[in-house]
Amino acid sequence: MKKVLFLLISVFAFAAANAGSNGIETAQKGDFNLGLMVGVPPVGGEWDEDMPMISLDASWVIASGFINTSKFGQNGAVDLGLYYGVCSYSYDWNNGHQKGTNGLLQNALLFRGGFHFQFIEKLDTYAGAMAGVNIWSPTRDSDWKTDSKGAYGLYTGAKYYFTDMFGVKLELAHDFNEDNLPVFSAGMAFKF
Repeated sequence: MKKVLFLLISVFAFAAANAGSNGIETAQKGDFNLGLMVGVPPVGGEWDEDMPMISLDASWVIASGFINTSKFGQNGAVDLGLYYGVCSYSYDWNNGHQKGTNGLLQNALLFRGGFHFQFIEKLDTYAGAMAGVNIWSPTRDSDWKTDSKGAYGLYTGAKYYFTDMFGVKLELAHDFNEDNLPVFSAGMAFKF
């Protein structure tokens, strides 16, 4: 994880050092964004990950261009959106007389709000806050009951657009309540 973070910081620092001074705003008022990502949840220990966190997010840019800078031009945007993620885990148990496998299905539903600022053409960098719920459902032969808990935290990320409508994205997130959201996610971004 440290190597990945070092690589990302190095790439962004190199790109920022070589960026032009005109600064083109990537996130503009009225844009509708979709993202599809695969993430690595931090749950570990005895639990095995059967399926990584697969997430879909949608956001709408509600304000843009409200910061005027000499180096990056009219910049800054705010978006609001939704995030849905799903993953599954299993746990093999053995109490000496019996053995089996318990399973969990996690569903995360979050509202998100973010601030965007572009330092480099075609690169949308952003950070924001999220709040919602994690729903844990038992699978297989488990006798547990469905449980839901609040989830809230912060996230930061970047989207690089190859065309006006398609790009790739990376996100880092931290859930302050349960620590069950992906720490690192990567995927595709679509802008309409």
